[in-house]
Amino acid sequence: MNIKIIYETQNGTTQYVAEVIQKQLRESGHEAILHSVKYDGMQPSLEGIDLVLFGGPTYDDGKLEKTLREFIDVYSPDLSRHKVAVFGLGNKTYPQFCVAADILEAWVKSKGGRLVVESLRVDGFPDHLEKISEYVQSLIKIS
Repeated sequence: MNIKIIYETQNGTTQYVAEVIQKQLRESGHEAILHSVKYDGMQPSLEGIDLVLFGGPTYDDGKLEKTLREFIDVYSPDLSRHKVAVFGLGNKTYPQFCVAADILEAWVKSKGGRLVVESLRVDGFPDHLEKISEYVQSLIKIS
């Protein structure tokens, strides 16, 4: 399965999670490509992609990271032809935990996308990778 992981990070944690997901998918025999919105551009190609993952952090009091917010305002793909999944990061000490995942889910649906697994919500820095590994296994099962 060809997978593109489109993400943005504020302080590196979302990038770390994206890299862990990529590594585990590759170890399972899938092609997984990382795409940073900030560094790789606002118009990623989905040509030949079977599964698209969108990920980002929640910051402040329930906001999507600025570059990712700009991205969803300008990027308008037809996601109806792709399997789609979302992952978000946040901190449970804030009342708006992982709102980034909620925002991305709504955006995916507005672009015709169908979420194929429950979204991953990561609390703080993932010291233990079990939850990420479970998420990756759910992605592998839908392949």
